[in-house]
Amino acid sequence: MTNSGVSITPAKRRLGVSALGAVLLAATGAQAEVWDQFEQHCLTPLENVSLSQPETLKAHESFKNGDDTYSTYTIGRAKLAVSDGGADFAQWCWVKVDHTQAADFSKQALTWGETAQTDSRYELIEERVLGYLLRSTTWREPKLEVSLTMNGKGSSFLMRVQETDLES
Repeated sequence: MTNSGVSITPAKRRLGVSALGAVLLAATGAQAEVWDQFEQHCLTPLENVSLSQPETLKAHESFKNGDDTYSTYTIGRAKLAVSDGGADFAQWCWVKVDHTQAADFSKQALTWGETAQTDSRYELIEERVLGYLLRSTTWREPKLEVSLTMNGKGSSFLMRVQETDLES
């Protein structure tokens, strides 16, 4: 149990939650919305091979990286990026939350990661101090990688979902 009253299970400890416990905060509606929007517009569509540009989020900017293009959207203070997956490029998306949303978002991401492993849909590839790298198992081709990374102590979190060139 952390000082903030959050229970840390052995599975969460494997995902690096023990180091995160000191920064966990109570969830707010706005912070929970970031996870919900990420799941709705990034994670679930990529799992279902149906990623597309969100029509219900506020567009921020569009970018071109060679033949690959992507757009960013704002979710409060968070930013969501979604690739177009054009040409022969793998599809990907990510969400970046700032320090004000990092604790709640990472808690939700770690809980999702634990459940995804328990359900055998994803396997742990790499443990990180404050995050993880998971890879989908045999249920989807090409395989997906889901990573959660902290960008500096007490800073922002980036959660990225991307197709790989790996097959089951």
